[in-house]
Amino acid sequence: MALAAKAASALSARAALKSSPWARMWFAAVWLTRQGHERLQANLTAAERRQLWELIRKSGGRRSKLSTRERAHFRDLVRKAIRGHP
Repeated sequence: MALAAKAASALSARAALKSSPWARMWFAAVWLTRQGHERLQANLTAAERRQLWELIRKSGGRRSKLSTRERAHFRDLVRKAIRGHP
């Protein structure tokens, strides 16, 4: 039963990634904080890393918890962390 629930949640995560730009940004940000430390260190300043972490915590994965300006800033920080430039 637990295996079926995990498979269903994995499928729903994949569907969300395909349908929602916010979900893609959210999963990228979570990956950066868990596994992409080198990219964060190399591509963001200490202040930018702190801002990204605050936005991750504030949103809790929900886009509606951030203002339009915060969403744009979140997107810009994630892109800069991944690509290395704004």
